Amino acid sequence: MFQEFHQQKFLDPEVPNWKLDRQSTGNSPTLESFPSPVDILNTTEWNEYSVKLSKALCSFLLPPNEIRYCPGSTVTKISLPISLAYWEQCARWIIKILSTVFPCIKACASETELPNHIRILSNILQHYMLSTFKKVLISAPVLLKSFREEGLWDLIFSEKIFYFGSSLECIHQIVGETETQTDHFTDAAESTGYKSNLPDVNILQSEAISFLEFAATLNENTNNLPECSALLSALEHCTNGPGLVVTILKSFHVILKLATEQTLVSFKSLDVLTRVLKVACLQAQELRKAHPSDDFRGNGSQSNNVQMDSLDERIKNALTCVELAFNLFKEYVTISDLGRMIILHNANCIGCLFDLFQEENLRKHVLEQVLALYRLPPSSAQDHTAKLQLCSKYLETFTRAKEHEKNFAEMSIDLLVTLREIILIDRAYYQNLFRNGECFLHIVSLLNGTFDEAVGEQLVLNVLQTLTSLLAENDESKAAFRMLVGVGYQTLQSLLLDFCKWLPSRKLLDALLGMLVDGTFEINEKTTIKV
Repeated sequence: MFQEFHQQKFLDPEVPNWKLDRQSTGNSPTLESFPSPVDILNTTEWNEYSVKLSKALCSFLLPPNEIRYCPGSTVTKISLPISLAYWEQCARWIIKILSTVFPCIKACASETELPNHIRILSNILQHYMLSTFKKVLISAPVLLKSFREEGLWDLIFSEKIFYFGSSLECIHQIVGETETQTDHFTDAAESTGYKSNLPDVNILQSEAISFLEFAATLNENTNNLPECSALLSALEHCTNGPGLVVTILKSFHVILKLATEQTLVSFKSLDVLTRVLKVACLQAQELRKAHPSDDFRGNGSQSNNVQMDSLDERIKNALTCVELAFNLFKEYVTISDLGRMIILHNANCIGCLFDLFQEENLRKHVLEQVLALYRLPPSSAQDHTAKLQLCSKYLETFTRAKEHEKNFAEMSIDLLVTLREIILIDRAYYQNLFRNGECFLHIVSLLNGTFDEAVGEQLVLNVLQTLTSLLAENDESKAAFRMLVGVGYQTLQSLLLDFCKWLPSRKLLDALLGMLVDGTFEINEKTTIKV
């Protein structure tokens, strides 16, 4: 094909000299006399050749007039009747060709860099094939089975294509250099319906995600587990690029919305929520590491300002990742009738949920979801065991907050307030459950620390109010508490005296006395101290 293309250029009188070393004899050049395409074609000419080569391959699947780019929202069915058996065989054959070509292209690379002409060919070929496969799939959804069997998702979302792409700048460069062509490549590359402006997402990756999302939401696709699995694998592979994680998470939201029933089944089978929340936790960890120092912000050099802008963008994307992942969790448990019960029995998912509690902007929302899990009525021994594990995880969060967070007093107060709300759901049941999880040790240990008066008093007040809720009218809990703090609560008294280095307020004293009388303390002849 290249020789034919080159001969046409050679015979075209309007084409300038092609740098051929003609023999003085004036004989017509033979096929063997043509040098390699890299030697004789400039970038624009190589772009044109790559487009023609891609179109030639696509012509086995589509009529020539249908081989063009269409934004995702305007893709239409093929108007001409084409044999389904022919389409299937051609699609399988082309996927096999691509599975051979792209590893060879990858082999030409040095780490993440491709020679310029190979990069151009690879990008244009990928653009055309993604567009062609999408048009074929919308015209014949039954071919999705063939795509899966030939490993199309494994090919697209692999190091050979998806993770080994050109930079966004490179794509724009190629697009810009083909603007003068009559081909539709330029318009499509700039107007693709799924183009991303995120710094670490290139156009090819956006098109691949769009194609997979399209396949996962086809009306004829009653089981989108393979598509969800491919998208989930891509998500886990791309955790170092928050912009790409944002794009994939947005796609999950769309798939869940447009294909709810089958997606809920796929999510359960793949444990999508746990894996998505793990990615969110990784992004949250990177977010905490990425906060720039004051010194870096204070340097006004242009170079540092550029770096700062890039860093700020990554921080913004990481925040968006965490929020999108958590919102996907909320959508799932809201839509699915059994969603919360499934989460209750998933210890890994609950662990990730409590990991996100450390994020200040999510803290309130995490506690809301945890409280909703406690509201589920335990209907079996397995439910009871799951609730006990949930209580243990809840109490461990006190220790984690104290060990790892500077503002652990505020976090502990939020946990204590929610704990009292949990007790109100079913007082006797949750008193016993938290007692079995050694709640008293976790709560009393919060008093081992030094705080300023305002924060310290709020913490002590909430500790006493929570202990009151845990002990009220429960002799077994009081006995367990006495074993920890001694008869007459001597250890608690010592901790309070050491902790409160200021004059306690009336409100604090009332809370302490209220704990001793199982309620509101009032001085009268019927008042009884219960220790």
